[in-house]
Amino acid sequence: MMILDSIDDIDFIEPLRLNMTDVFYREDDGLIMLERESQSIMISMTDIDKFKRLWSQCHLDQYQLYNVKQKEVVDLLINEYHKKDYFACYQAVYMATQPIEFTIPDHVSIRLLTQNYLDDVYHIYHHMSDRDYIKDRIEKKALWGLFHDGQLAGFIGMHREGSMGILEIKKEYQRRGYGSLLESYLINELLKQKKVPYCQVVVGNEASLALQRKLNMTLSTTYSYWVFDE
Repeated sequence: MMILDSIDDIDFIEPLRLNMTDVFYREDDGLIMLERESQSIMISMTDIDKFKRLWSQCHLDQYQLYNVKQKEVVDLLINEYHKKDYFACYQAVYMATQPIEFTIPDHVSIRLLTQNYLDDVYHIYHHMSDRDYIKDRIEKKALWGLFHDGQLAGFIGMHREGSMGILEIKKEYQRRGYGSLLESYLINELLKQKKVPYCQVVVGNEASLALQRKLNMTLSTTYSYWVFDE
């Protein structure tokens, strides 16, 4: 079977470990599986001709979201299978087993968000315009807010496939360390659940990469690519 790297392939390893996948193909030359919660197809294939056959056999065209390891596969999805677009990202993995030590200031609190904050998050978050997705994350108790003197100052959440994300700090509350505080809090919550905390950073987002390094996250040496229809 294909050997997975603990950093570069954490986005495959964690769903497999947590039994969140349906595996369509796994041999020495590749792995194709469905991550059930996000309904995304996870693809790592070194044999492109075989992948083309599996594409038809497994009816992979019916899905809208793909997490891909090889740029050659990405190009195939875009140019031949007419998927809409893609972006590349790094993996950032918290490899330690000990929680991060931090102090929450007296005027700050962190708690799960309720649907009362749906519109606030929707208007503040700059990287997504899918209101239903944010609503789902709140319903699944996967979105936490940081409050400064009772006012929502920022938030962080868990994506459906298991990565940390949805991190945003309102402009007037930036440069106070609140991004680091939120991610540290979520890392510790995941450690309590016996999960490996990881996130994906879009290539070019230097501020996020700096934050991951500050939190002693280990960065991947290769990219993962998200390919999508919508």
